Amino acid sequence: MATYYFAWVDEADSAFDAAFLREDEQVFAFEVSQAEGEFSALTVDIRNPEIGLLNPSRKQWAWLSADFDDTSGGQPLFFGRLVGMPEEIIGRAVRLTFSARPSDFADRKATAAAALKVAPYWDPVWVTPELADDPDAVLESRSALWHIDRVTHAVTASDVLEAEDGLIDLGEDVLRDSIELSFGSPPATKITCEATIGWDQAVTGSFDLKPALLAAFAAAGTSTGGVISSFTGQGLMEDWPVPGANIGGGWSFGQSTITRLDGSVLPDDFQTQIFTGNGSWGQKANWPCWKMLPTLSARYDVSRTRREVVRFTLTSDAQAFIIDPDDSEPLAVTLSSDLVGEPVDPGETLPIGSRRRRAYFPTTRGRQSLDYLVAVCRARLRARARSVEIKGETRLANGAGFSCRKAIRIEDQRLPGGSATGKIISYSLKMDGDSGEALASFVIGCSVGKGNPVSAATGTPTYVEDGYVETGWQRYEGASSSVVSGEVTVSDYSNIPPNDDGLDFDHLTQAQVLDSIMVFNGETEQRALINAFHSSYSEVAAALDEAYTEVDLKLKPISKGPFETVYDITVSDLALPKTIDLEAA
Repeated sequence: MATYYFAWVDEADSAFDAAFLREDEQVFAFEVSQAEGEFSALTVDIRNPEIGLLNPSRKQWAWLSADFDDTSGGQPLFFGRLVGMPEEIIGRAVRLTFSARPSDFADRKATAAAALKVAPYWDPVWVTPELADDPDAVLESRSALWHIDRVTHAVTASDVLEAEDGLIDLGEDVLRDSIELSFGSPPATKITCEATIGWDQAVTGSFDLKPALLAAFAAAGTSTGGVISSFTGQGLMEDWPVPGANIGGGWSFGQSTITRLDGSVLPDDFQTQIFTGNGSWGQKANWPCWKMLPTLSARYDVSRTRREVVRFTLTSDAQAFIIDPDDSEPLAVTLSSDLVGEPVDPGETLPIGSRRRRAYFPTTRGRQSLDYLVAVCRARLRARARSVEIKGETRLANGAGFSCRKAIRIEDQRLPGGSATGKIISYSLKMDGDSGEALASFVIGCSVGKGNPVSAATGTPTYVEDGYVETGWQRYEGASSSVVSGEVTVSDYSNIPPNDDGLDFDHLTQAQVLDSIMVFNGETEQRALINAFHSSYSEVAAALDEAYTEVDLKLKPISKGPFETVYDITVSDLALPKTIDLEAA
């Protein structure tokens, strides 16, 4: 014979104690109920105390407990606060309503949400800043609802398919006539995802043009290493590029200097000429060949618009359900973000690491963003996998431990496969003093997956023999990695190159930067020119004025874009639990 207790307490009396096994009110009937994602409620019929129950001097919180006359002793069933005026007055009885909502619920929820901000279920790239502190945002990628314990008021997230607090195996201890099976919507078999990220590839830096310049002058006749030479050196030095001068195509001149060395650091170098013209016969002229030490660099400061798109389809490994699963309309997820280049990661760091990068998704951090997308799609398919609901009733003592964080298993030969297990969707614990009936009712949701686990694949090494290079260098064909262990994997896509002009600003090469660099009228040509004129000094001087040394520099443009790279990703089927066998023979 069960005994029921009702104790008025203070809010601070939140830890159940044997002292609360008392009858502050005479209880005629009660019902404790809870559904997923909601606060548990208690309606209780007590003898009308004929006083104002909401008087500030009265206690507003109460414990409901029971002793089922077994080895468990007194057990708490509910702890909550009176939430309104008496609903009904029935003879000498009054009906009260309580809610198991902690007064600091918002804080508890925020604390629980903060603990859930972990990969792959959280990524600030895909969460808009205004929702970053919204605790409900953490459930976007989880097939879960908030759960508030009716006794402890602990706030947690509970998955719709997984029983975090264990299984209650009722077996056949269920009222046979109470069992009802119903079919809901068929499971969603597919979900497609297309997500776009964008950022401005902002890059600054410089490229040293001196090696190419020296090579060009060497080809034009400069024989002294490390310097450039010209018989019109003064003009060359006067026209030397000024730092900051625009080149075009995203380039300007960086550090650029030129210093004359002949006659000081280096010995003088003259081209001697003896004239044979009238009035100049026998005269001699020494034409100086200037030797100069140059520096020449090109600076870039550009912003290039980039977009990356990932596309994939996730298919659930579900049992056939009324209609062919392939005929069901697929779900779709479409997201976009421009936050990869913003300081949204912990420590105000950039998800992309550096805006100089050519690509995001192939990076370790980019893979995390893809995993989040898979988690979002996984959550939506799992939420649709509970296509079978079963209702039932059992003894109230069996229901004392019911929770929406638990699952129930029942046996009945009328069920497909003779048994079923399902996560508790809702339940109630009900006692009627007039009839003496004390029952626990429940609704469970059964997952119609096939229960086939998925494993990641190592793949076949394609770069070199396996073990020859360190981890990170080897490439594997057919490799995949787990997003959620045993449930879904993503195939390797690191071999997809960025769709752009190939510039890696951290490893620029001369071939990528330089279109051409040529020296006109270099030392060789000018020496030949001097030797070709013998009439007079002025004749040679005029010829050199026309054949002054020039450097023709052409750089490849880098202010290009926009660039867009599309990643068509292969994902495995999503493994779903099989808690009822609709295909049982």
